[in-house]
Amino acid sequence: MAAAVVTPRIRLMTVCDGVRESRIEAGVYHVKGLRQRIVAQAFPFAPLSLWLFLVFSSRRPGEYPGYIRVLDDTTEKAILYCPMTPSPRFGANDETLSGHARLRCSFPHEGRYTIQFWFFQEQGNDVLKGEIPFTVELDGG
Repeated sequence: MAAAVVTPRIRLMTVCDGVRESRIEAGVYHVKGLRQRIVAQAFPFAPLSLWLFLVFSSRRPGEYPGYIRVLDDTTEKAILYCPMTPSPRFGANDETLSGHARLRCSFPHEGRYTIQFWFFQEQGNDVLKGEIPFTVELDGG
């Protein structure tokens, strides 16, 4: 069976300024400041609060370790690699789960970056399941 079939799907992947679970209702998240870009005053730029919010789906129970990479599109080098903690863990009746991780990285220059989510594979290559573009601009004012 192909690896892409046995790993969960990513149903939503977005960058935001903050995310927290509701104190009133489990599984409900308050996501603040959805973004596709950010403005920097100077470089290198390390945002204080930048998060990746994900929603996964799977019909198969199990734990699926994965990781996040942020790539500099100019150099094609990773400026961030971080395991997803905790790993998505599906029970027998779970169909969707959410997860979030802080993007603790320093952007070296203005430009486009790519944020990716990968699942580890014990055999064969890891599986890229989602990627989104992200732009960092210099404040012109």
